[in-house]
Amino acid sequence: MKKKLPWLKYDLKKAKYIEAKEQEKEAKLKLDEAAKVLNELREPIEKQKRVKTAQEAKCKKINGLIDGNMKKRMQFLEDENRLGVLMQGKYNEMEELRHQEESRQQRISRAKEDLTAAEAELTNLPPYEPPKHKIEQLSARIVELEGTAKEIRSEKMEKEKYLNHNRSILRQCTDKLRDMENATNKRLQALRNSGAEKIFEAYQWVQEHRNEFNKEVYGPVLLEVNVSNRFHADCLEGHVAHYIWKAFITQDSDDRDFLFKNLRSYDVPVINHVGDEGQHRNPFQTTEEMLKLGISSRLDQVFEAPHAVKDVLTSQFGLEHSYIGSKETDQKADQVLGLRIMDVWTPENHYRWSRSRYGGHVSASVESVTRSQLLLCNLDVGEIERLKSRKTELEDTISTIDSDLKALQMELRQKEDEAAEHRREREEIVNMSQKEKKKRREMENLVNQRRIKLKSIERENDPDVSITKVIDQVKELKIQRFQCAMEIKGLLVEAVAYRRSFAELNMVSIELEAKIKEMESNVKQQERFAMQASLNFEYRKKEVEDCREELIDAKKHAESVAVITPELEHAFLEMPVSIEELEAAIQDTISQANSILFLNHNILEEYEGRRRKIEDLSQKQEMDEKELHSRVVEINALKESWLPTLRSLVTQINETFSHNFQEMAVAGEVSLDEHDMDFDQYGILIKVKFRQTGQLQLLSAHHQSGGERSVSTILYLVSLQDLTNCPFRVVDEINQGMDPINERNMFQQLVRAASQPNTPQCFLLTPKLLPNLEYSDACSILTVMNGPWIEQPSKVWSSGENWGSIGARLAGNNC
Repeated sequence: MKKKLPWLKYDLKKAKYIEAKEQEKEAKLKLDEAAKVLNELREPIEKQKRVKTAQEAKCKKINGLIDGNMKKRMQFLEDENRLGVLMQGKYNEMEELRHQEESRQQRISRAKEDLTAAEAELTNLPPYEPPKHKIEQLSARIVELEGTAKEIRSEKMEKEKYLNHNRSILRQCTDKLRDMENATNKRLQALRNSGAEKIFEAYQWVQEHRNEFNKEVYGPVLLEVNVSNRFHADCLEGHVAHYIWKAFITQDSDDRDFLFKNLRSYDVPVINHVGDEGQHRNPFQTTEEMLKLGISSRLDQVFEAPHAVKDVLTSQFGLEHSYIGSKETDQKADQVLGLRIMDVWTPENHYRWSRSRYGGHVSASVESVTRSQLLLCNLDVGEIERLKSRKTELEDTISTIDSDLKALQMELRQKEDEAAEHRREREEIVNMSQKEKKKRREMENLVNQRRIKLKSIERENDPDVSITKVIDQVKELKIQRFQCAMEIKGLLVEAVAYRRSFAELNMVSIELEAKIKEMESNVKQQERFAMQASLNFEYRKKEVEDCREELIDAKKHAESVAVITPELEHAFLEMPVSIEELEAAIQDTISQANSILFLNHNILEEYEGRRRKIEDLSQKQEMDEKELHSRVVEINALKESWLPTLRSLVTQINETFSHNFQEMAVAGEVSLDEHDMDFDQYGILIKVKFRQTGQLQLLSAHHQSGGERSVSTILYLVSLQDLTNCPFRVVDEINQGMDPINERNMFQQLVRAASQPNTPQCFLLTPKLLPNLEYSDACSILTVMNGPWIEQPSKVWSSGENWGSIGARLAGNNC
């Protein structure tokens, strides 16, 4: 029975296929009939359209003639209008000529009257004689007053020169006096000239913040030290270090830290004074042997300064071990060492002896005494008093000269005012004379002008001749205008005939258009019927194809179940002939078989449960596949948003990397390692070759040496320079392991890339560099102090003492 079931389904599909085939034939017949009727309806439409086209051509020709006629009429109308305008212009011209004649007669009459009035006024004008004697008297007085004023002005100028000279001397005297009285500024200026550029700012800052210190703060040291003797100043300035003069001295560790923090930018030292620094210092005592050798004092006794300042200078520079001698000491310098004196100053030389720590022998050195440049800023009281007296004398002289100048100025103004008054009176007389002469000359010119004007008006052309010429021109224009009117008349008659023909042809075209529209309406209706028949035919054709495929599939399925044999065909005749009856018979047979063969009554329930589970899993798989497809589409969309940009960046990096690599090695390239959807495996592939005969190989420890890998790495970092945005870069010992050629080329590449504008700052940390490297103006070199000489300073610093003690101890150790 199960073998017959697919063959019954096949027979059902075959009957359905035959029925669809018949329906396709009927649809084809209807389509052919509709196409035939459509073609029959289109033929008369084309014929009518050809007739309509011929009529439209005739209408177009007539329309062209009408347009040509209209253009001619418009041209003649324009000519007629132009001639009318010209005639009106001629009429206006004749009227203007009549008015001009009337106006000319009136102007001649007025010109004669004006000429008569001007001649009468010139005749009645009285004569005028200028007062020459009074003008000469005024001129002589003006010359006399100007001479007197010139003498006064010369005397005043001499007084002013003398006054300016005295004021200049007074200004110089005042400036010199102010400079001598302001020793603080002078000493600060001396420090600035010696290299302490910001000493004024540092001093000003300390003065403004004195109330914030715990104890007294001194400085700069140069302001705190007073030396009255030039020779002693030379000795003291030559003995101590130069930096001490710009130093500031505190007496409290907190003050020292506060001062150091705020004065760091001014480049001035800060020294903290400890109270017991000079506690064990021996007092100075002059012995008879010292006096015999000319030694009279010790260097710590020849200057005045606050206790803290003096202690710092003495403790840091050993002033208690340096002595002051004389010229006699110069002559007996070889005997000084016998008094256990190791340092002595004379007016000409500075003697120092040092004892070797190893052999015990003594070595001596002699230096000439350098003149003081900083300490010799003391005040000279006698010079100050002399300058003050000179200033008072100059002020009195200037006051006297000012009084004389004021008197001369008043006298000069009086003379100048009197001369100006006489000059004004003379100018009034001269102006009056010139005014009378000018008036007579203007009247004579007026008479001549009016006489010339009258003659000019009388010589003007006679307007009667001009009027006759204009009348002849008007007659000629009227004839031309009449001819234009006749031409317009003929063209209007012709235009009416053209319009009548055009109207008749246009009515025929309208009737043809109406017939064509009616016929096209019928064609469109038939086209809709043909379109429906075509769609129906296509639908039936597709339905036949579907039935054919279903029939083929049903036959293949039936043949796969059972092939028809005579025995099987005979058995099929005994079975039910409908699918429903056959399926019911199969189900009954299966039930009977199950009741006979199976003892497990739950087997069918298990089968149904598994079948439902399989269906659920199939549905879930289908849903998961749809979800997977949706996610893949979303991932591809996101991927397209960033992958092209990433590829473009890698291409830019590859161009820069390849260019830089060709300058140093042979060849290199950078590429993007893509892995479709496995984004964790994406990466950058760097391939290089350092030999002409080799191939590009992936950068790794198996193919390249350490130096080659360093060169490739730094070139890759340089290629990223223009593409990444970061505040700075740090490269640590990248040149280690490179040969000198690669290291030099690498350094040039790094300097060029880091020196470009708008690039981040780059730090290169390295224990050594090659000599004669090329640096740009944008490069800075910072060297860290190191080596065997750092041991002693580190030990001294460990005790926490000040920098002066460190310097003195290092100096003692070097001795």
